[in-house]
Amino acid sequence: MDRVKGISFYLETGECLLFDSPGIVFIVGARMRFFLSLCCSAAVSGLFAPQAGVAQQLPPIFGFANKDRIPEVNKSGSPVFDKLRNEAMKKKLPLVIYLTGSSWCSQCNIFTREYIKKTNFKNAAGKKFIFWLVDTKQVPGNSPGTFQFKMVPEEAAKIVGCVDSPRAPYVVLGPPAVFIIDPVSGKLIKSLFPKSEVDKYGKPLAGIIEETWAEFSRKPK
Repeated sequence: MDRVKGISFYLETGECLLFDSPGIVFIVGARMRFFLSLCCSAAVSGLFAPQAGVAQQLPPIFGFANKDRIPEVNKSGSPVFDKLRNEAMKKKLPLVIYLTGSSWCSQCNIFTREYIKKTNFKNAAGKKFIFWLVDTKQVPGNSPGTFQFKMVPEEAAKIVGCVDSPRAPYVVLGPPAVFIIDPVSGKLIKSLFPKSEVDKYGKPLAGIIEETWAEFSRKPK
């Protein structure tokens, strides 16, 4: 990992490139590599300061759904997802997926500590929403000095991914990220990313999820 004026560039990871800046962690796809090379050049030449807010420079692809890839019920290829989706439908609750990187992502661990491990979140999980934590880990890449990322459990790669992951129905730039999903339609109601955006709500994550679901439920289907 090379640090340039406070910006850390991790190596190419198969389909994705991991980009870590102070307070922000992104995983971006091949379409963004040229942009990141420009950012790197700008940082080296001093065209913008490290605290300039890299997130403001990135396109607004913080989280979205590949609508044509949203799986039918019980046909996702992920037994865990199908089980949790059915439970959410039975209880008429949203399905919440938390994408993290506990072994390599410092911002993920901060997010987990400040939101996921809170008592109010633990108490709400299973009662206000159905929760699935998807971790990621680094493994050696196909060429020296590179890394690839694998989902934990691996079957989660059929459900969530980063930009340019063509097989994933739910996509985000990178962890930490939260997906709030309608289990019936599979629609992505809201994605929460990065942590600084979640912080702006000024309330527990469980409360954000509950309000989001209540608002969605009131809308005519």
